[in-house]
Amino acid sequence: MVENLNNAKAEAWKIQSETFAAHAARQHIPLSATFELTARCSLKCKMCYVALAPLQVKKTGRELTASEWIDFGRQTADAGTLYLLLTGGEPLIRKDFEEIYTELSRMGFIITLNTNATLMNDKYFDLFSKYPPTAVAVTLYGASPETYQKVCGDAAGFDKTLNGLEMFSRIPTNIEVRTTFIKDNMGELEQVRAISKRFTNRFAINYLVFGSTRVENSGAAACRMDAKECMDLDMANYRYYANLDESEKVPVDPEVEAYFRSLSPNRDFGSDIPPTVISCLATKAMYWLSWDGKMLPCGTFDSPCTLPLEEGFLPAWNRLPTLFEDIKHPEECYGCELIDKCPNCPGYMQADSGSFEKRSEWLCGLSKERAVRYSQPL
Repeated sequence: MVENLNNAKAEAWKIQSETFAAHAARQHIPLSATFELTARCSLKCKMCYVALAPLQVKKTGRELTASEWIDFGRQTADAGTLYLLLTGGEPLIRKDFEEIYTELSRMGFIITLNTNATLMNDKYFDLFSKYPPTAVAVTLYGASPETYQKVCGDAAGFDKTLNGLEMFSRIPTNIEVRTTFIKDNMGELEQVRAISKRFTNRFAINYLVFGSTRVENSGAAACRMDAKECMDLDMANYRYYANLDESEKVPVDPEVEAYFRSLSPNRDFGSDIPPTVISCLATKAMYWLSWDGKMLPCGTFDSPCTLPLEEGFLPAWNRLPTLFEDIKHPEECYGCELIDKCPNCPGYMQADSGSFEKRSEWLCGLSKERAVRYSQPL
């Protein structure tokens, strides 16, 4: 009886004008959360926006305890959070990660784990075999120890990551391999994709590398690719997947595929929900809890924030969108013909230029290059 009722609800939802996330956002339900369990990491990637050395952590703030994260889990579940991303830093670096993860798993969240996999071991293999995350996103920063030395400061990290991927591949979870490209590894797209295919068909690239107000002396600006290099990489990756044989593509559930084919271009994704300066559902149905207890729209922001440890979770969540009501895009962006196509997120602006009101010249150049490239035949 319950199963039939749930099926009926699922069928009814397919014909709604709103997406599920937009429906949650219109009721201000905190549907999706990120718990940034730590700012510490086992690698020292030169473009990282969050990782701090242990001494910097002590200087900057206090890492939340296991009991505090578990209590947040209970409060967020009661408030309606369903999707939970666990990230860092490197979350597995915490000595109490097993305690935190076990308790959160028992609460029934749909959990995704972000990890560089270098710390994966028999203990964690047993943990994830007992409580499999729905998905694991593993970062692969290059195709050799030499590249790992240049990008991450640790040549041994390459073999550790491959070992971690092999262990995750024996757990019933959905693995995605991700690579952030900078100048040091920009020539290894084909190689890292080939490595990732040994473990999964899900592979994603990123080249949006920003400085950050959260990290002292961020090396992002010095190591990131320029606009032309980014789009060369983007289009090479696009062509690869566009030319795949059907047998090589990631399998999609037929019902899911039919659902997405049925979506109307006018379907409501919640983009008009205030604060409209944030075009995604951050502050509306999504939020980020930082390692030191700040509630932010997402990880690219540093401020403004609410403080759920002091205010309580729900008051902090309800106050979060009000902090961005008066924030606008940089003045010069409003006269740009690409304003609706540019990822001019306030968080990106803050992270890269240091201010919501100051344009990111790098992002502006990237958007112009993308517009030129994708206006031409591929």
